[in-house]
Amino acid sequence: MARRVWASVGIGLGVAVCVSAGRAELPRHVAKPCPLPGIPGYDYRSSDTKPAPTATAVSLIKVDVTPAPVAGPQPATFVYQLSQARIQVDHCFLSRVAVAFHKTGEFQISFRADQNPQPGKDVRSPLKPGEQLNLPLQTAQLKRNLFVVKVRGYAAAPLNPAQPNLFPGTPVVVEFPPMEFVVQRGEPLSKTYSGYSAAVEKYFLLIDRIEVEFTYK
Repeated sequence: MARRVWASVGIGLGVAVCVSAGRAELPRHVAKPCPLPGIPGYDYRSSDTKPAPTATAVSLIKVDVTPAPVAGPQPATFVYQLSQARIQVDHCFLSRVAVAFHKTGEFQISFRADQNPQPGKDVRSPLKPGEQLNLPLQTAQLKRNLFVVKVRGYAAAPLNPAQPNLFPGTPVVVEFPPMEFVVQRGEPLSKTYSGYSAAVEKYFLLIDRIEVEFTYK
């Protein structure tokens, strides 16, 4: 009788092990979720957008404005001015750009920004006397724009006046963070940025030219 009980228990355990093993070998069923209404089943791709219009300008050769030697140490200063009177991107203007670098690493960046400038008697206006703003785009209704200005310093940068965009590549030794600000229509804005830059101090004697990149949003 005992043998029959142990045999029954052994058979039961064997069947349980086989069933468990069989279940372990069966693949688990995974259901793919249905797509939500209104959402396509393929990967999302953003639409192609045109990049923002951008203009750049390169400065003339640096000007040494260090004062005559006097008693005591005097910091040396270089001033950079653009080779053109203004930078225009559609209805937005950047003019009167000047950059000053000091041997101590201090810098000043100044310019005037105009959005849809109006003709008048303002001698600081980017428009020439009698010049009318005539653009193919309809921009008169725009009340304001976000201006973005970037300034870089180049070392050993040649300049070909006939083809300014085809001069050889040069190392960028100084690059300032983008300067962003809002300009209202017909309200000129004069901006000045100043501070200290370790790169200006380190590469002060190597910076031959500066480049100004200008765009708007």
